[in-house]
Amino acid sequence: MPKPPEVRSLTIHGHRRAFVKEGSGPALLLLHGLGCDHTTWQSVIWTLARHYTVIAPDLLGHGSSAKPRADYSLGGYANGMRDLLTVLGIDKVTVVGHSFGGGVAMQFAY
Repeated sequence: MPKPPEVRSLTIHGHRRAFVKEGSGPALLLLHGLGCDHTTWQSVIWTLARHYTVIAPDLLGHGSSAKPRADYSLGGYANGMRDLLTVLGIDKVTVVGHSFGGGVAMQFAY
């Protein structure tokens, strides 16, 4: 089993956003469910990173990301992902979500 990817972080709108970013190619954003973090995707990150730039964030309030009093709605999370991708310089992405992350993905697409 490959080593876990390095967790990076950026401060966006005053809050720490943790994420992993591996690979190269078209961008692929992997969104975890409630109570989880980027490790939901750990078993597939390296395989996907062979063909894609994989970004697996810890949503705000989860994992190593900040846990402020904030907007924890689907729309709030979708806006946070938009802002993270903007800071990373990514303007086109395929979004995959698990459980609650699927709702965030749908809101992001909307």
